[in-house]
Amino acid sequence: MTMRLEGKVAAVTGGGAGIGEALCHRLAAEGARVAALDISLPAARQVIKAIGDGLAAEVDVSDSAAVDAAIACVEREMGPVDILVNNAGAVGLDHVRRVSPLLERQRAEMAAGKVQTPLDALVRLSDEEWRHLMAVHLDGTFYCTRAAVRSMSGRGAGVIVNMASICGLEGCTGHPHYSAAKAGILGFTRSAAKELIVQGIRVNAVAPGFVDTSRLRGALDAGRQAIAARTPAGRLGTPAEIAATVAFLASDDAAYFVGATLSPNGGLVTAV
Repeated sequence: MTMRLEGKVAAVTGGGAGIGEALCHRLAAEGARVAALDISLPAARQVIKAIGDGLAAEVDVSDSAAVDAAIACVEREMGPVDILVNNAGAVGLDHVRRVSPLLERQRAEMAAGKVQTPLDALVRLSDEEWRHLMAVHLDGTFYCTRAAVRSMSGRGAGVIVNMASICGLEGCTGHPHYSAAKAGILGFTRSAAKELIVQGIRVNAVAPGFVDTSRLRGALDAGRQAIAARTPAGRLGTPAEIAATVAFLASDDAAYFVGATLSPNGGLVTAV
């Protein structure tokens, strides 16, 4: 593999599992020294152990003080952060379990000619569920970006990649809070990118389609099969494919990408 990131320090939030784990492995394979930041310290440590080198740190990205402390820890232990990947996220499993059976019923009704079952996803969404997803996705992206830029701006260099979703591009039925949070990340990315490029800091986003991660298997098995069936590529994406996209944006190969959104989604969305 080309060592496009040799000598770089990369911090990955949500680095303890799923896409985050794949990100840590891919960035390390391309030469970066990786810090896995995760709300679960044991999970982060396991990833770094598998890589063989790096730093594991515990952080709740919805807590600005905790984020500042985590970035300071990375810079103290490893050196200035060259690459930040804002990957930490949440799906709200209680909401997913509530909505998924109703979505399945709607699909069956649609095949029969008329949808009669209301999802009631929006009206049953609690204040706490809304705020939690906003805090983790949108607040967390802001807090981590702000902390990293404080260091990057003085050096006149840095790369930030924010993890969005096709739900932020087109909205996902039954998931208004997740869709809103991811759309907010895209708007934040574009604004920050225009501001920070004059300081030598590139900011871009990745908006994956539906990815085959073990975290979602129990709750979404039937829905995942339906999604794969309607995806032109005929399958779900893999964490490794998302990690490859991030590694490209983190490298000098993407030097002219500013405020862009790359969407590996198997053809579900073709206009970004």
